[in-house]
Amino acid sequence: MEYIKSLYYIAQDYWVLTMLIGLMSCFVESFIPALPLIGIVTGNVIFLGFLNGMILSWIGSGLGTISLFLLTKKFKDSIYMKKIKNKKINKVISWIYSQGFKVLFIAYCCPFVPSVLMTIASALSEKDIRNFAPAMLSGKFVMFLVVSYPASDVLGFIKNPIKVVVFLLLVFLAWKVGSRVNTKLGENN
Repeated sequence: MEYIKSLYYIAQDYWVLTMLIGLMSCFVESFIPALPLIGIVTGNVIFLGFLNGMILSWIGSGLGTISLFLLTKKFKDSIYMKKIKNKKINKVISWIYSQGFKVLFIAYCCPFVPSVLMTIASALSEKDIRNFAPAMLSGKFVMFLVVSYPASDVLGFIKNPIKVVVFLLLVFLAWKVGSRVNTKLGENN
């Protein structure tokens, strides 16, 4: 317990460094799925507060995922990407290509879905960044909200049913906003 308290005080003293480490941890996790994203987001919320920790985690993870998407698109014709493709991968790629916003949104909402594979498959399926980004960002927002909100106040969340209702309302609102943005982008094509 003493160790955790000392880490907390160090994080308070070096707030900008703590924010940078939190942002970069989420960014790097987008490329290395073995890192515990839920642990990183929870740590950011504990050290930086609910709103700061959640938004910082969301920005870092969103930037990392978009970077991975764009890099995969850029190097999709390289010899390494051609080695990745096989019948199973091609089925996943064509399935993702045929699906719309809702499937990507749901996939990125789930913290245990390998988002690296979803991102790579989305890029290889010729998804446009304008279709991919809203679904990914709104899905990750919901996932980080699910992780951050209870982590910021565990006892208050358990004792107060109004917090649960507000939480569910925010999840629904994020889904509607992301869906509307994707529809608007589709009309502009």
